Amino acid sequence: MKRERSWLVALATAGAMVLGLSGTSSAIFQNEDGYSYTQPAAELVMPYNTQQDRVSFLVASNISDREVSTHWIFWNESCNEEVDFSICLTPNDTVVVDPRSMSAMGPDNEPLGPAISLSDVRGVVTVVAYETDDGCDTFIGGFDIADDAIVGAFTMAATDIGYSFGNDAFGLGTFLGDVQVPEPDIGNDFEFSLQTFNPDSVDASVVVLTHLEENSNGTVTPGKSTLRFSTSYVDTVEIPTSLPDTTVSCTEFYSVEGGDMPLIPDHTTVNTSGLIRLQPKSGLVNGEDYLYGIIGQAVLKYGASASLKVEQVPGSASPAFIDGMEEGLF
Repeated sequence: MKRERSWLVALATAGAMVLGLSGTSSAIFQNEDGYSYTQPAAELVMPYNTQQDRVSFLVASNISDREVSTHWIFWNESCNEEVDFSICLTPNDTVVVDPRSMSAMGPDNEPLGPAISLSDVRGVVTVVAYETDDGCDTFIGGFDIADDAIVGAFTMAATDIGYSFGNDAFGLGTFLGDVQVPEPDIGNDFEFSLQTFNPDSVDASVVVLTHLEENSNGTVTPGKSTLRFSTSYVDTVEIPTSLPDTTVSCTEFYSVEGGDMPLIPDHTTVNTSGLIRLQPKSGLVNGEDYLYGIIGQAVLKYGASASLKVEQVPGSASPAFIDGMEEGLF
């Protein structure tokens, strides 16, 4: 599948060059990298935390014109499934899920089955949209994944400290019917980046990093194998400071400074805002694995969040890229 995907993209790109089609359409810019935080997707990824004094709320909306059955799986830090269930989303429907009190839901937003409660656990939730019939009477999960359907967002709060932050869900699209991770250009100059405030001015922080991998059933799930990254901090005058390597297996909850798992150790001095740079060192297979991440920081009761940033291959095999080629737009 991976070789076929890369070959199809290369063939399409070569065809565009021969035909003299230019890449000026807005379509390629809408979802060039195969994922989006704003456009409808086939699968969403969001973090959650129900440990002591931690609260999470997860939002999913169907902004397509047909019913979809969404399959929710809550994964813990060790890649184990805590619980899974389905929620029917009719067109323009929205659901808010509190992991401490949730259940499957039907087309009229009525609870189905027993109430489900997760406590003292944290990790990520994956939400996959599947095609269904009117009224979501039939769930055909595992066969027809519904792309361009759902968007999402999350909020995480620390009630003991008195702050919260939120962000958009990570939305993934499909290729040939399967959900795909983005395909970054893995090389010496390839880096993930996290934007940070001055760590000395921050009262609390959390960095959630998840190894995502493509699954044989056509979806993306947390991966158990370990990713390793060379890590550095780049300050406001572009001076890098070397940090210990960062490892990610399944889902890791780091802090920027302090606590049990700081990215910046106590013996390293950082006193400006900047970027935490993660350069792939081992374990990241191009086209099969990916690093998902968010950072949350709080000054007093004011929280803010940013998503992990990444350099991408121009013209990766996203739905927008393929659709643009089929329509002769570039």
